[in-house]
Amino acid sequence: MTGRRLGILVVVTLLIVAGAIWLSGERGLRRNETAGERVFPALAAVLNEVSEVRLVKAGEQPAVTLKRGEKTWGVAERAGYPADDGKLRKLLIDLSELWIVEQKTSDPANYAVLGVEDVKSPAASGVRIELGGLQEPIALIVGKSAGSRSTYARVADSATSIAVTSALTLDTEPQNWLDRSLLDITANRVQQARVTPAGSATYAALRETRDQTDFVMRDLPKGRELASPIAANPLASALSGLSFQDVRAVPSGEKWGADSPRAEFFLFDGTILEVSGRKEGDRHWIRLTARFDDAQRQRFAAVAPVEPKPGTAATPPVPADAKPEETRPQAQSLAARFSGWAFEIPAYQYDGLFRPLNELLKSS
Repeated sequence: MTGRRLGILVVVTLLIVAGAIWLSGERGLRRNETAGERVFPALAAVLNEVSEVRLVKAGEQPAVTLKRGEKTWGVAERAGYPADDGKLRKLLIDLSELWIVEQKTSDPANYAVLGVEDVKSPAASGVRIELGGLQEPIALIVGKSAGSRSTYARVADSATSIAVTSALTLDTEPQNWLDRSLLDITANRVQQARVTPAGSATYAALRETRDQTDFVMRDLPKGRELASPIAANPLASALSGLSFQDVRAVPSGEKWGADSPRAEFFLFDGTILEVSGRKEGDRHWIRLTARFDDAQRQRFAAVAPVEPKPGTAATPPVPADAKPEETRPQAQSLAARFSGWAFEIPAYQYDGLFRPLNELLKSS
């Protein structure tokens, strides 16, 4: 064999080896990485099979783990408290509809520029998302923004990085994946609020009848009066749009001191909600319980129309509440949902629940 032929043979062999290495690195998408194609073309058909979503950040540190339960998804880092299904569903749909804009670098030395380096690195800036429960596991490293509508990414077992659309943002704070809605009791449902601020005596604000507009207060300190006829009305709205910032499981033996502020809210439909509070540094925590009292419901059955004054229209009757066989299970459901949890709420909502009496009265 001549030296020239030997040289050609060596070159051909090197090309074959290089091609094999390149192909092995391109198997991550199992089809191709061509602009205009979906990153995970089969994902849309199996979204309901996903049973776990994991977000992993730099240093291979687990950030968020979402697990499917019998009825709801839960956040593992918050003892399985229910997750925000809407936010999770949007993420899964976005992944299934992720399109390739263009191929980028296949050189690991350049991954960090796009934020798609392996998250085993303590300096990694990207986040790896993993979907569990599928026959073919899916893992994608999501890097830096590539513009207002696209993101740099890399399928975890692929050498080729890509720009994808639409833009993906992976939230690595567990509390941001919680279903934060807590209660939304409108003011017209509240018949009475009994409040015991920290270190103070209990006071009550109430409506004598369903058709009474403003809260009144009995047994005020001698010589004191409400700052205005509507001064106590905000107590009726304290449970309206109540949401929380974070949650933690409460051990069964944990007791909050007798000096903790408390508030009870009696609804016209017979539901009674009790809230207790605790401040820990600059954080404000509450615990809730719920129960049903049919005697409370019966005392405030729907009122009859008010007799109109001459020349005025009749006042319509207040609608009747649900029957006790409907309302009781609702209270029981709330009790089960609240049991074993403490909720961190914003300071302004905490202050609204346990408002000191002096804030409602005229200055003495």
